[in-house]
Amino acid sequence: MPPRLPQPKSSVLERSIEIDVPAERLFRFHLDTRNAPRVSPRSQEFLSIEGRFPLQEGDVVEVKVRQAPIPLAQTWRIRVEAVVPNRALVDVALDSPFPEWRHEHRFEPIDRERTRLTDRVTYRLPGGPLGPVIDRLVVRRMLQKTFEARQRNTKTLLEAR
Repeated sequence: MPPRLPQPKSSVLERSIEIDVPAERLFRFHLDTRNAPRVSPRSQEFLSIEGRFPLQEGDVVEVKVRQAPIPLAQTWRIRVEAVVPNRALVDVALDSPFPEWRHEHRFEPIDRERTRLTDRVTYRLPGGPLGPVIDRLVVRRMLQKTFEARQRNTKTLLEAR
């Protein structure tokens, strides 16, 4: 039996934005994964979202999404690991293109009408030692752009109401 190669280290992406809405409202918005297509960039086409909403700890959601430039749909099965009312929502991928994916949505009230939203994603790519190279060359930039767009679109959508 060949020796097992060590797993590459996980990558972490963290991004924050201030949104002029109360933390409770921003938190409730994130409890419904069906809002994801409303805030995601055009490069993501959501084909289906199945689950129970509002999300509760332990819930599993299945999302089928096509991410340009990849022509095939990807299925993600996500389990809600933690729900801290008005403060945090944490989900982990049970099945996804990533061997490791953990997404923390943090909601920090600045005052009664403003909230800092922070997305912290811990992930690891497949491909063994090539995973970190692919991450540096392509994936990290793609994820940065995706989360930048999602936060900007969330701000625009919720502040317009």
